[in-house]
Amino acid sequence: MTYHVNPTFAAVVLAASLLASSNLVLAADAVSSASKVPAATADAPVLEGVRTMAAKGGDKLPDNVDAVTSASVVPAKFRQTEYKPKGFTDAKDKKRVLFVLDDPRHESVTYDLCVTAMKFFEEKGFEVALRDLIAMNFNPLITTREAFYNAKDGFGPTPPDVKVEQGFVKKADHIIFVQPNWQDSDPMFTKGYKLRVFTKGFSYDDGPKGRVGLLPGKTFYTIMNAGWLGQGQGQSGDSLAKNPQEWETWMFAFRVVDDDAAVGKDMRNLGRFCNDRTPANLDPAYGEKIEKLRGVLRDRLARDFADYLK
Repeated sequence: MTYHVNPTFAAVVLAASLLASSNLVLAADAVSSASKVPAATADAPVLEGVRTMAAKGGDKLPDNVDAVTSASVVPAKFRQTEYKPKGFTDAKDKKRVLFVLDDPRHESVTYDLCVTAMKFFEEKGFEVALRDLIAMNFNPLITTREAFYNAKDGFGPTPPDVKVEQGFVKKADHIIFVQPNWQDSDPMFTKGYKLRVFTKGFSYDDGPKGRVGLLPGKTFYTIMNAGWLGQGQGQSGDSLAKNPQEWETWMFAFRVVDDDAAVGKDMRNLGRFCNDRTPANLDPAYGEKIEKLRGVLRDRLARDFADYLK
């Protein structure tokens, strides 16, 4: 007697046989064994972030000590949160600095650097205004076709909230973005502010020979608190000699991005103050060390803005 075997059935039987004979684990991926995460075992490695969180109270939000990056929060007694800039006036003989802040934590080192810089410019006779993006509920999102083409091509009416911000930019001689380093890119509110506010038709437009910048004479600067960029305080040339090659690599990358953002608008990029060295929260000499960091920032601002402080 002749038996006719269904080829599909035969393939299934063969696969089952191979699976059993090779002792493959069903929890693993049958095609590429690395594409499934194996079940936890007693000797499995513990991720460093998990270990850190467990040591500092699990997933409870931090108070005066940052549970993950221990240097990003200023202890309560050293904070400068009472200071507020005076804002812009209509005076015709004043130079103005606009700060655009992207950090919900007013206890952070990022905020402290912002306050230090605002005080610096007010002490030099500049008018200073702060746009605290998260505190003022700025909308960074572009969610409609109309909003997309307004930001990209200048079509349609300018949204009312964008008009307000463009008014601040028009008045300012210097625009300083203050932010934490967020995976080596702008945080969401900063990115959304740049896209929605610095639109075509406001900051640049098309000319007979290509793009024409519409914000001549204004400067562009960034203050950024970081966790690891090779360790330095400032920009290119300001390495603390811990890992100068890595520091210069990061500074070059940021310079390329910042130059591109500024040049197309006919602005001048003055660079960045990147802080990659902050005292630990529980350091007994924290007060002395945070004041030293503030002093470094003031020195860097005096150098980077030298042409405008005369």
